[in-house]
Amino acid sequence: MAALEPRVRPEVFRTWCRDLDFIQVDENVVHVPAPNAFYRDWLERDLRRPLEEAFLIAFGRVPELVFRVREDGGVDEPPLDETRHAEAPAPPRVPSPEAPTPIAPVPALARTADGSSLPLNPAYTFEVFVAGPTNRLAHAAALAVSETPGRDHNPLFIHGGVGLGKTHLLQAVCHATLARNPFARIIYLSCESFVNDYISAMQKKQFETFRARYRGADLLVIDDIHFLAGKDASQEEFFHTFNALHGAQRQIVLSSDSTPRDIKALSERLVSRFLSGCVARVDTPTFEMRVAILRRKAEVRGFELPADVAAFVASRITTNIRELDGAVNRITFYRSLTGRTLDLDLAQEALHDLSIAPSAVQVRPAQIVEAVSRYYGKKPDVVTGRTWSKSTSRARQVAMYLCKRLTPLSLTEIGATFGKDHSTVLYAIRRVEEMLASDPAIKAEVDALSRQLISG
Repeated sequence: MAALEPRVRPEVFRTWCRDLDFIQVDENVVHVPAPNAFYRDWLERDLRRPLEEAFLIAFGRVPELVFRVREDGGVDEPPLDETRHAEAPAPPRVPSPEAPTPIAPVPALARTADGSSLPLNPAYTFEVFVAGPTNRLAHAAALAVSETPGRDHNPLFIHGGVGLGKTHLLQAVCHATLARNPFARIIYLSCESFVNDYISAMQKKQFETFRARYRGADLLVIDDIHFLAGKDASQEEFFHTFNALHGAQRQIVLSSDSTPRDIKALSERLVSRFLSGCVARVDTPTFEMRVAILRRKAEVRGFELPADVAAFVASRITTNIRELDGAVNRITFYRSLTGRTLDLDLAQEALHDLSIAPSAVQVRPAQIVEAVSRYYGKKPDVVTGRTWSKSTSRARQVAMYLCKRLTPLSLTEIGATFGKDHSTVLYAIRRVEEMLASDPAIKAEVDALSRQLISG
């Protein structure tokens, strides 16, 4: 186990590896018993490579590992080798001890109440969720639910617009529940899937199987519950499912684009039950939250997002967290494609052809001149005039730099604001860029002015 522990994440080692048994059948074959098929399949898929490396380090050789399910003290027959190798996904790459490892969320190792796999995004955990003033209640309630399910916040009803983190919180509850109990019976699905399951049960006359599945869950998580609106039969079935779970103190977590009362064509008794627990809203993230979200998403991918790049993206994408994620993906790909340093120029190139909403606050050159003048204690006509001094030159160059970064103006158009030609503007921008790379003081000044201007 000492050789295995550094090759898997700590939470995986604690949950899955400490109680592993190894039965040596002969010199080249070792059996790894598992309590059930779900456990066996996960070991086969995700732990084979780390185990093989651990054996190589500990004993200098790699035996044939056979994962089997215990039955009455024995083991069943393992799947055929060709089937195993054809269907099992490639095992994870184990980073070297010297390489820094990005934040590693708990993997999606879940199963539903009927034993099938649970579709979770491994990035949607509490560890990488950015909480702030627009989602703090929803985040706190989701955490509480994952720690003490079925008690104080049952049901938990999270509502808000598209792309604001509702699905992230729902899946984070699933991940956290699994970290505490890997064999929890969890059902996570969209409301549309619930309705389709119900229709299928009607067609096949399999109501008992359907009800046993949903009412046997320890945790029922349904995204977009507003899809029930106008579907009377599905509402009736969900009403009884809700009552069965709630009465057994099983946790229910729901999301919607609106409050329970605002879901049209939803039965009053369902509205009443949804309102009986905790109703929490998620709103559009603030500028500071958007910057933090961008930096966290970059951190998860293993790199640091410069402050001016984060501010640029956060000022352009103001309403949707999914679009922020897409922007980070685009920048990451563009950086790897070009091999260039990640800076503001690269980010602007990477995102130039995306349909990105403009900032809620449109920054104009006059606003930049006014803000820079106040910051450096100069009059606006001095910053845009021809008078030269060291302090005035610095303020003027910073103003030109900010005009380039925060407005769509060309160098010639910026120069018109300051009575300069485009070559002078270009020199000023490059001069500020040099100072930003070597002088922490100027960097702090530019960052402060950027935040002030972008946040309005």
